[in-house]
Amino acid sequence: MPATAIAAGLGHTCALTKAGGVKCWGYNGHDELGTGQTGDSSTPVDVSGLSSGIKAIAVGVRHSCALTSAGGVKCWGFNRGALGDGTADRRRTPVDVLGLGGGVTAVAAGNDTGCALTQAGGVKCWGGGSGLTPVDVPGLSGGVKAIAADSLRTCALTSAGGVECWGSNLVSVNVRGLSSGVTAITGSCALTSSGGVQCWGKDLQAGDVHGLNSGVTAIASTFHSCALLTSGRVKCWGVNEFGELGDGTKVDRSTPVDVVGLSGAVRAIAVGSFHSCALMRGGGAVECWGNNDAGQLGDATTVNRLRPVEVVGFGTAKPAVAIVARSVTVTRAGVAAIGLRCATAARCRGTLTLTSRRAKLGSRAFSIPAGAARAVAVKLTPRGFALLVRSKRLSARVVVFGATTATRTITLVAP
Repeated sequence: MPATAIAAGLGHTCALTKAGGVKCWGYNGHDELGTGQTGDSSTPVDVSGLSSGIKAIAVGVRHSCALTSAGGVKCWGFNRGALGDGTADRRRTPVDVLGLGGGVTAVAAGNDTGCALTQAGGVKCWGGGSGLTPVDVPGLSGGVKAIAADSLRTCALTSAGGVECWGSNLVSVNVRGLSSGVTAITGSCALTSSGGVQCWGKDLQAGDVHGLNSGVTAIASTFHSCALLTSGRVKCWGVNEFGELGDGTKVDRSTPVDVVGLSGAVRAIAVGSFHSCALMRGGGAVECWGNNDAGQLGDATTVNRLRPVEVVGFGTAKPAVAIVARSVTVTRAGVAAIGLRCATAARCRGTLTLTSRRAKLGSRAFSIPAGAARAVAVKLTPRGFALLVRSKRLSARVVVFGATTATRTITLVAP
C-alpha cells in the first residue's frame, strides 16, 4: 500500500496511507500504536478505527495524533493531557480532542503536548502545562501559517514569514534572525524562501547550517536533523549514536552528510529521537534507519541499521517469478515449454532466454497473472536445435529478465 506521509517519535513511527488510513509500528509501551492491544510491533499495524478519512498525522514522544477530513483531531497513547480528551488516562485507541469544534487545518505533537492550527490562523494547545483540553496560545489567535513541535518546544510560522516558539508555559518568543522569509519550520530549524536552512538552540538565535544555503525542499529535526534536497537526496547532521544520520557510521556530525543507500529519490522525511525515515517518490515506499530496539524501523527485525531499510508493506507491489522447470523435453518442432510461477504480489512480465555454453538457444516474452503458473514456449534457434539433437541432452541456462529476474540451469532433452 502506498504511503503519503510519515511521522516519527521516540520509539515508534506512523504513516498515512493513500486510502486515508493510519498505520504505526515500533514501541507500544505507552499504547502509541493505537491498536487496542499491548506489545511492540516490528511491522506496520492498523490504528484502530482509522482506516480512512484522515488528512494528516503527527507523532509525539509517547503519543500520536491524526487530523480528520472533518477538521477534528484524534489522539492516542500516553496521556498527561497530551490527548486533549479532558483526562490524564492513557488510551489504547484514538479519542477525540475536545473543544476544537472542527475547522482544524494542521496538528503537531511534542513531548506530552499537542497543538492545532485553526482555519482562522490561531493556535490551540493542550497537555504539558496548558491543561487537559485545548486552550488558546496567547498572542497567536491569528496570522499563523504552520505549526511544529519536538521534544523541547512548539513553534509557529507566521504569515509574515517569522517564527515564534514556546514551551509548557505557552509564552511565545520570537526566534531571533527569522522575522521574515521562512517557508517551513520544525521545533528547531527553519527552511527559508531561498531554499536554505537555519537552526537554533535554547537561546532561540537562528544560524545558517553549513552547506545548506539553497536547494532544500523540506526539513525535520529532534536531537538530530535532516534536510531533503531538490534532487531527492537526503542529508543529516547531529547526534549519531544509533546510525540515525544514515551515513553508515555512528560518528556524530556537526555538518550535514549524505544518507547512503536510499533506493531512489525521496518525497518526504521524518526524524524520531534516534531514528529517521524517508517516504520515497513514485510508489509510496518507506525506508528507515537508526535505532530499532522496538521495531521502529518496520523491517520485521529489532536490529539497528546504519543505512536505510525498507518498511514492510508500503510501496508498489513487486512481482516475483520462479522457474519451476528442471528437465524439459523439446518437441519435434523445436519448442521448449519452460514452467514459470508468478507470486501473488503483482503480474510478472519479462523475457525468458535460453542459452548454452556454445550458443543462444532462443527467447520469448511473457506475461503471467499474479498467483498463476504458465509454461512459456520458447522456439529454439536452428543451430540450438541441431546441437540438442546431436548431443541428445543439453544443459541450458534459463534467464528471466524484466520487472522481475531469475536464473536456473535445466536440462533440455531431444525429442
